[in-house]
Amino acid sequence: MLQRAALVTAIIRLFDLVALVGVLLGLTVYLTGGFREWTPLGRLSVTSWIRPLVIGLVVLGIRHWLQPHPSLVARVVQNCSLAYRAPAVRAALAVTIGTRTAVFLVGFLAITLFGYRADVNVPWRLHTNEILNLPARWDTGWYLGVAIDGYQWSPSRIDEQQNIAFFPAYPMLMRYGSLLLGRETMWTGVLISWLSFFGALVYLYRLARERFTDDAAFATITLIASYPFALFFSAAYTESLFLLTMVATCYHFERREWWKAAMWGLVAGLSRPNGCLLSVMLAFMAVRPLWPFRPRTLGLTDWQHAAGRLAIAAAPGVGMLVYSTYIYTLTGNPLQWAAQNAAWGRVYRGLDALVSDQALRIGDHGLYAYAATRTTDAMQLVAVLFVLATVWPVYRRIGLPYAVMILVNILPPLMMGGLMSMGRVTAVLFPTFLWLGLAIPPTHRPMWIAVFAMLQAVCAGLFFTWRPLF
Repeated sequence: MLQRAALVTAIIRLFDLVALVGVLLGLTVYLTGGFREWTPLGRLSVTSWIRPLVIGLVVLGIRHWLQPHPSLVARVVQNCSLAYRAPAVRAALAVTIGTRTAVFLVGFLAITLFGYRADVNVPWRLHTNEILNLPARWDTGWYLGVAIDGYQWSPSRIDEQQNIAFFPAYPMLMRYGSLLLGRETMWTGVLISWLSFFGALVYLYRLARERFTDDAAFATITLIASYPFALFFSAAYTESLFLLTMVATCYHFERREWWKAAMWGLVAGLSRPNGCLLSVMLAFMAVRPLWPFRPRTLGLTDWQHAAGRLAIAAAPGVGMLVYSTYIYTLTGNPLQWAAQNAAWGRVYRGLDALVSDQALRIGDHGLYAYAATRTTDAMQLVAVLFVLATVWPVYRRIGLPYAVMILVNILPPLMMGGLMSMGRVTAVLFPTFLWLGLAIPPTHRPMWIAVFAMLQAVCAGLFFTWRPLF
């Protein structure tokens, strides 16, 4: 009897899903005119709004004939109400809306009040309206190129910047998501970033709450949202999606929800070049139950469980290998995406060269002159030092795997590209903010958040007026 009831419930949920998709798709096609698109599974064409709408309504009728109560509308309202009452959702929603809209407001005010830098011609724009054109900045153009035209490779331009350096998860979401939004690809990317950031904050709140308290959890998500370089969570950039995949993977891995951890980890590996490094951190989490390591006390079951956990930990690396396989078919070199980063100046120099270079500049000209003439570098350097300073306390209070996450995401980019884009790199390192949410006394948190937010406004002004912050 219980199995039959469970089967009926599953069927009703499936009917609800099909009905909702059909009705929403019909309304979307009616408003946007539909779409034709090639996908990895073949050609997808939806140009008639009547067909999906009729299918949705027919399925809805069958569903209510099978189970009149509760109705689909009642179930949707009930589920939305339950979700909204969850502390993590309410906190994340308020923080997301408040901080992300503020970033765009500051960007618009910076353009209208201060304008673009006099010696820089705006490289590209999609709209004459400055508000509509706000997301059209820096690397957004590369993601748009991948989303609209796909990956392009020219062997004759191997020393030039090419879009194979950008991983596919985010631009492909932009591509297929825009089909439902009238092919407005750039703003689809912004919507994906905002939704991903909201999801990341929900997961981060839950992760912090399970380890600490509701108060520390709310402080954690507020601090990461107000962090100076958190402005990239508002833009059509990969940071929001990458943060979501990392936090979700760790959350499910900690809870031993292996398949969910594996799927999120796979997407992390397809989101950014350093996504595969998440496997290093997960490997430490996988062997943590074996520590202290005493082989004589471990049985066959212990080794089997460890092997299974390590297999799940490999998912981000598998994501990178999937993309590398595609790049091999396109270029003949599976790691051409990595080699292509040299066109952006990302070549190996080592930490010693970076440290000596910055030390010489400060020593020769003084700290004030360094900060005044190389302000962007100084900001990136402070962000790196700030995050590195949290490695030890993160290790002490949260655990070795989370300290390892910070190191493997900071040190390789520093050795390969110096201070370039390090602010963006530090913004997604959530273990730092987990520790801050726990360590900063409640009476001091408003000051931290206020200082962070003011600096984020400065960064947003630089970014949206085409100053070199990317």
